Amino acid sequence: MNRTREAIFMGIGILAGLALSGPAAHEADYLTARPSTQTFYINGQQTTLTAYAIGGSNYVRLRDIGRTVDFGVTYDAATNSVHIDPNAPYVEAVTIPASTTPFPQIVTEERVQAALAQLKQTYPTGTTYPIPYRSTSGRPYYRGTHCSGWATLCSDAAFWNLPWRRIDRPNWEQLRPGDLVEYQNCESYHVVVVVGKTDEYIKITESGTNNHVRWGGQSFRWWLEEQSHYISYTRYLQ
Repeated sequence: MNRTREAIFMGIGILAGLALSGPAAHEADYLTARPSTQTFYINGQQTTLTAYAIGGSNYVRLRDIGRTVDFGVTYDAATNSVHIDPNAPYVEAVTIPASTTPFPQIVTEERVQAALAQLKQTYPTGTTYPIPYRSTSGRPYYRGTHCSGWATLCSDAAFWNLPWRRIDRPNWEQLRPGDLVEYQNCESYHVVVVVGKTDEYIKITESGTNNHVRWGGQSFRWWLEEQSHYISYTRYLQ
């Protein structure tokens, strides 16, 4: 069995609760979950997996199998659905840690820049960010991959769940750290995140179709303002 078919078979088997079945349980213990004592092998190699025996079958987290076998497993909170992609590598899910204190309704540029600096340490240039990134912030982008997925992740890290506001053809003075700038690039659209700004250009972070993060790029003011499609999304209230 090739890797693709094996990944699909294992994923469907685990979801159905039919894979890796153990001996039948006593009727009184049918719905009792206990740590499994069985040994697991993948492609002949012994593998450590956290498994629970329920009703005579072993249940293993689908993400654990995806991580071990290396196939894509993602969860879309918006549709409450799980997506299995046997042709994609496994990527750890990313979440924005819950704040222990109420998030401020007025966010300073300094706070946003600090959040972006922390994100840069976690995902430096050349790394792949966890995809798809599924935001629950009522975002303007829904695909969760490429440039829009990374831009949304950056914005959520800096602004948490504050509301979005669209500005068509923003004045240069309106652009601030953490804002998203969208423009048309040839026949497609691209969105970048403002990290800093001078009188002549914005310093940006972005991602492309390979989902690799890039820091340190620049977008010049004169070029942006010449584009027929040029908008920004901000979450600053003022």
